[in-house]
Amino acid sequence: MATAAMPLEELERWLQARVDQHPAATNLPMLDGYVAAIVAGPVSMSPLDWICPLLAIDADAFNHGGTAEFAAISAVVQHHNDISNTLSMAPQLFKPIFRSKPGSGVDVRPWCHGF
Repeated sequence: MATAAMPLEELERWLQARVDQHPAATNLPMLDGYVAAIVAGPVSMSPLDWICPLLAIDADAFNHGGTAEFAAISAVVQHHNDISNTLSMAPQLFKPIFRSKPGSGVDVRPWCHGF
C-alpha cells in the first residue's frame, strides 16, 4: 500500500479540492490531528469507520487500486502507521503537523480541531 500512497502535500491538495463533499479534514494539520486521535484513542476502530468520513469517500474505494481515492486511503494508512510507530517506540519524537502563522509562531487550531 505504501507504493500506492500519494505524498502528504498532494493529499492536502486533494482534500481541499473535496471541500464540497465535506471530508472531516480539509487540510493536512486537521488530518494529522484526526489520525493522532485515532491512534491515541482508548478503543480500536475499523479503518472503514474512520477513513471514509475523514476523506469523504465511499467504502467501495478500498476495493479499487490505482485511483486517486485509493492513493489517498494509502497515504492515510501510511500516516496512521507512522504515528502509531512513533508513539509506541519513541513518543518524545512525535511532532504534530502545525501551520505557520504569518510572521512567526504556529497555529495549532486546525490540528486541535482534527483531534
